Amino acid sequence: MMSETTDYDLVKSEIASLIGTPEQQWDARTSTDVESVIRKGIEAVVHNGLHQWSWMRPTYRFRTADGQRRYTLPLDFEQFIDAIYFDGDEYSYPEITQLPSSRLMQLYTEYENTGVPTRYGLEVTAHDGTTQQQRQLVLHPTPDGEYSLAGPYQVGPIRNLSTARPYFPGGPENRELFIASCLAAVESKFLDGSATDKREHFQSTLAAAIWRDQLRQARNLGQMGGRRRRGRDDYRWKLGTTYLGTTDA
Repeated sequence: MMSETTDYDLVKSEIASLIGTPEQQWDARTSTDVESVIRKGIEAVVHNGLHQWSWMRPTYRFRTADGQRRYTLPLDFEQFIDAIYFDGDEYSYPEITQLPSSRLMQLYTEYENTGVPTRYGLEVTAHDGTTQQQRQLVLHPTPDGEYSLAGPYQVGPIRNLSTARPYFPGGPENRELFIASCLAAVESKFLDGSATDKREHFQSTLAAAIWRDQLRQARNLGQMGGRRRRGRDDYRWKLGTTYLGTTDA
């Protein structure tokens, strides 16, 4: 059975072809430089200064537990980009809005009660260096039962590719965009400074990808039942990827 060719394999093959040296002949310096240009290529796509990608804004979905205030957020979590809302049968409850964690702690000290959550704060978990540091969500009041919650969030910094993490974000349709960006970075680092073919190809590929992503941004198709959120499109009617989060007491 043939093994799958990953994005990491493809981009290294393209880089080897461009610089004229097979990967098997790369010395330590070349390997380090290749890893550097892959990181720069990813960065140039993700933080391009022109467009915020829809595939960088998934939805975190989780269920509360009676008496549990804190919930572990995804490793790639940076920040929520809107209020957290109730999903499923509890959709009619008001949105859960953010407060500074210090204010939330003060409220908890003053009103140590349970009920339907109305506010949330964000905390950073302790870091001992043995595992990746994560952020956690804190709810107030402490949930008095199980509620289905969801909130769209911004993905944080994208790590470099590796054998353990061999795929670009954004799915297969964006693979060529990332490869074009990495090759533009190779052109700048390895080749003559006057070479611009790869950079120009990346710019045209980026423009096409932005246009395609804008076409896929959700549009208001009219009320489909349930409540509407204070004059803004409800994220419950928008398409998005879903993270089935783990919880932490």
